[in-house]
Amino acid sequence: MMSHMKPADFQDLLRRYQQGACTPAEKKAVEQWYASLDSGEQLELTPEDQALLKATLWQRITDEASGPPVPDSFQLGQIGRYAAAAIVVLGLGLSAAFWPQLVRDEAKATIARRPAGAALQPGWQLYDNTTSRPVTLKLADGSAVTLAAASQLKYPRQFRGQASRNVYLVGEAFFRVAHNPARPFLVYTDKVVTKVLGTSFTVQAFAGQKEALVLVKTGRVQVTPRASTAASPAQSIIVLPNQQALYRADRQQLTQDLAARPALLTPQSFVFDDKPVAEVLAVLEAAYGVPIKYDKAAFANCTVTLTLSNEPLYDKLDILCKILGASYEKDHTHILLRPGKC
Repeated sequence: MMSHMKPADFQDLLRRYQQGACTPAEKKAVEQWYASLDSGEQLELTPEDQALLKATLWQRITDEASGPPVPDSFQLGQIGRYAAAAIVVLGLGLSAAFWPQLVRDEAKATIARRPAGAALQPGWQLYDNTTSRPVTLKLADGSAVTLAAASQLKYPRQFRGQASRNVYLVGEAFFRVAHNPARPFLVYTDKVVTKVLGTSFTVQAFAGQKEALVLVKTGRVQVTPRASTAASPAQSIIVLPNQQALYRADRQQLTQDLAARPALLTPQSFVFDDKPVAEVLAVLEAAYGVPIKYDKAAFANCTVTLTLSNEPLYDKLDILCKILGASYEKDHTHILLRPGKC
């Protein structure tokens, strides 16, 4: 099925899966792809599509699971091995009441598989989240860290006598960093270093995974692979809101792309009454911070009347394209809109 599917069709399939609009055969195929990600089986999926697949499945899990809602910052993350257990629960139609216990058991197993770390230096603290839910930690500088299940954070009790504020993560966490231009905040994982001055972002780097993911919600961060040699120095990239950096350790490859589900950054009115397409696109760009490139001449005489609400960005674009007979695709850090009949 995948060998005959274009990237845009694959992304459309994942959107329909997240919305529960797939056929049984499509649903089974998506979940089989996910189950094969860490099995060593060769999949005809690009690294970007694999990251999108993981993010889409977790989004549906968090939408359907019972209990207190997961914070908005985790809507794209939490893709450790325990997510596979949740897929089994939801895929078989079992009660969501089984979900918390499955996560708790797998979280304990994941932590048990991690190698024991060295003794902590004086002034440092280690927090291991063995629960099934995110836990929020307050750091001495005013920063807040929401630590995912089966994740671990090492941090100093006080940020004193240091040129930078350094913390060490295994697993996944969402960071809201207190602004301090004089002392950058650095998140170390086994694969990448994320450097910020003050912003909010998610870092995901579970032990044993081949990939590390950094997803920015506000501000900007600098991501640098830790694997570096004199002959091949590490190259950094700057990641902006609703963008993500994906590092493949097996290839020592760092790529940059749009988030699988861009967050609404600036609330806007999405009611358009006979408005030029250029105005509609400008509103979407302002709302999500995602550049949309298009041929201005091709859309110069196009107007639309439509009302959008809480749909994700890509669903809004689907609606707009249907009216215009147009199409769009993601091109790394922007969206490319192609003209249709209008």
